[in-house]
Amino acid sequence: MKIAVLRERFEGESRVAATPETVAKYIGLGAEVAVEKGAGTGSRISDDQFKEAGATIGATAAATLKGADIVLCVRRPAASELSGVNKGALVIGALDPYGNEKDVAALAKAGVAAVSMEFMPRITRAQVMDILSSQANLAGYQAVMEAAAVFDRAMPMMMTAAGTVRPAKAFVMGAGVAGLQAIATAKRLGAVVSATDVRAAAGEQVESLGAKFIMTDALKDASGTGGYARELTKDEQAAQAELVAGHISKQDIVVTTALIPGRPAPKLVSKAMVESMTPGSVIVDLAAERGGNVELTQPGKVIIHNGVTIIGYTNLAAHIPTTASQLYARNLLSFIDTLVDKKEKKLAINWDDELVKATVLTRDGAVVHPNFMAAAPAAAPKADTAHDIAAKPASAKKPAAKKAPAKTEMAHDPEANSAPAKKPATRKPAASKATASKAATAPKADIAHDPEAKPASRKPAARKPAAKTAAAEPHPQSDATAKAPAAKKPAARKPAAKKPAAPKGGEK
Repeated sequence: MKIAVLRERFEGESRVAATPETVAKYIGLGAEVAVEKGAGTGSRISDDQFKEAGATIGATAAATLKGADIVLCVRRPAASELSGVNKGALVIGALDPYGNEKDVAALAKAGVAAVSMEFMPRITRAQVMDILSSQANLAGYQAVMEAAAVFDRAMPMMMTAAGTVRPAKAFVMGAGVAGLQAIATAKRLGAVVSATDVRAAAGEQVESLGAKFIMTDALKDASGTGGYARELTKDEQAAQAELVAGHISKQDIVVTTALIPGRPAPKLVSKAMVESMTPGSVIVDLAAERGGNVELTQPGKVIIHNGVTIIGYTNLAAHIPTTASQLYARNLLSFIDTLVDKKEKKLAINWDDELVKATVLTRDGAVVHPNFMAAAPAAAPKADTAHDIAAKPASAKKPAAKKAPAKTEMAHDPEANSAPAKKPATRKPAASKATASKAATAPKADIAHDPEAKPASRKPAARKPAAKTAAAEPHPQSDATAKAPAAKKPAARKPAAKKPAAPKGGEK
């Protein structure tokens, strides 16, 4: 089992996918590790340090990749750069597949199994493998440090002989991993911090860090799935914008963190809001890579508008590469540890494991992740609910047999418009047959699976009135049928005829 660690070629990327610490542990798992020359330079890790940990240094990418079973990277490598790896080799990293579907398809053609660590499920077992959380945590910290570096005033309150210096006011928009770390960092620097989030549950976390939580009364809660917030309605957006507009004008530092993978960043701060801030204020937009939360953000740049500095760096974690690489490398190690047979000391991938299924983009020459398969994206969700697209017609009939009056079935299937009148007749008599005899229960299954069996089930319904049982009376739903009411009415009159006899005895 050979693991190759590549030098990053993406502009501005200074992180590395392995460290001497993780290299030593890979070797302990039975792996041979090859690191491309200069791979750790940006993170202050020399080739000699990798050698001391037991890795070999590849002079070129080709030499490093030759015969590799696993390729570790930070950014997605080009498919053309992976020649020489073993067939089916794992390429593991932050592959950023959204918007790069052609590159994902190219990786599939290259015959590698591409694993996108951004898709790691947010479950307890996978927390130690979550690269989004580890890197967002550092981004939140660095956002405040970048703001403090350009803020031309002191952050904490200072009481001096010359007078008191008021503390800076910091406002964090979004209390996820990055937001919470930004709050904690700003508090450590002495700022007065406030924060907002559309998820009500975030309030306790914000307040636990000593910040003030603000939330509009018009927005009860916008929690979504996977730890992210759902999309706001127009009314909720308007209420949130009004809240922000009234608060942001009084702030010295603003950090925006609203970002959902695969989607454009929501616009939270308008040009007018920026212009309402005092000159010298700073905004750090952590969503710049997806267009930014601020209307004026320019991804990858720092601009000044009306005296307000807007920082739009797209890779803040890479601004502290040594720490970022340490955490990122440990994330990858924790995941690879689940793919290795410790006794045999070789790869033993369970392709049905929930972590693997959630993160694998390509395998055996094809794109296999449901979000990126060649089939229409809309088809995947349908298959998830029905489990088999081809089986949908059959699955549609079964609920119709159990819930005959369901209007949704008639609305979607023109041919079913005439069926509801017949189906109730077969179901309800069948329910009363269960009390009469075991033979009556068999038609139920036939009705659900075979439409042609319905006529046969009606005949026993016609004979049923002969059985004068009290069980037929407590089913008023059967009055909706054409024949059943006639059969039940005589049964209801007979008890009525006996009741008068009782009053006569009472008169005596």
